[in-house]
Amino acid sequence: ITGSLPFKLKIEKIDRISPFLGDQFVKTIFLASIFAALGVALIIFLRYRKIKISLLIMLMVVSEIIMILGLSALMKANLDLAGIAGIIAGIGTGVNDQIVIVDESRKKQDTIKMRIKNALFIVFTAYATAVASLFPLFYAGAGLLKGFAITSLVGITAGVLITRPAFADMIKSGEE
Repeated sequence: ITGSLPFKLKIEKIDRISPFLGDQFVKTIFLASIFAALGVALIIFLRYRKIKISLLIMLMVVSEIIMILGLSALMKANLDLAGIAGIIAGIGTGVNDQIVIVDESRKKQDTIKMRIKNALFIVFTAYATAVASLFPLFYAGAGLLKGFAITSLVGITAGVLITRPAFADMIKSGEE
């Protein structure tokens, strides 16, 4: 499709999906997303036993999804299977980073300011590692790999620059 291979491709099979079946896929994906979000919220609630923390993390997830979709729309990017996988990867790193922030803030050593600073150091280090691993996909990747890299980078970058610091401030204000 992208023309980056040095030889001709032979098309073996082309499948067509009816509009009805496509509509069913969309509904199934929407339901699966809701159940996945509820599952994540339940696990976070069971871990911390505080509804406020669970709701705050889920609020950050929703805000990151909105930011990713908004930035993708501004860039006029197509939302394909790789893009959806990139969004899921971005959300996964976001939840992980927020758990790191909560866990670090609950330690009883140092001041809350130092604990949050340590948590954000971990978050930014993980971000640098993710960016370093996604750039080769962005530059060398063709088609699907490039779409995955773009949406992952957009999601993780928006999260690290916007939602992680905001989440850390909310946790810090709740602890003080």
